[in-house]
Amino acid sequence: MQRFVLNIALIALLGAALVRAFDEKAAAAKFMEFAETCKGEVGATDADIEESVKRQPASTYEAKCLRACVMKKFKLMDANGKVDKVAGQEKAKKYTGNDPAKLKLAMEIGDICAALEVPDDHCEAAEVYGHCFMTEAQKRGLM
Repeated sequence: MQRFVLNIALIALLGAALVRAFDEKAAAAKFMEFAETCKGEVGATDADIEESVKRQPASTYEAKCLRACVMKKFKLMDANGKVDKVAGQEKAKKYTGNDPAKLKLAMEIGDICAALEVPDDHCEAAEVYGHCFMTEAQKRGLM
């Protein structure tokens, strides 16, 4: 569960996983709160949430929509289904404690992923963004 929290935090907060002092329990609670709300909104299941927990690609459309909904609840995906870079940067500053090295990594990842061409479908876009965040974090040894 701890690794899941870090992964979701990275996806949802663009850099929160970089912070050792990051409150993982609070992040997990906030994610689960949003996930439960989104589950009902998009018709997702507990299995769809479990896929996220296991860092697996979404196997259903509803699972993709769950991820988009959570990103929107964190205010990191805008109404057009695109990453909100300004919100992401603010969250990165907050969760990195303005540590210059950590903030630089978070901004790099955010910039790379925000620049992607993604499908117009918000659910599909969330899956592309999530894959990008995880891949870029892995390249930097964060996962």
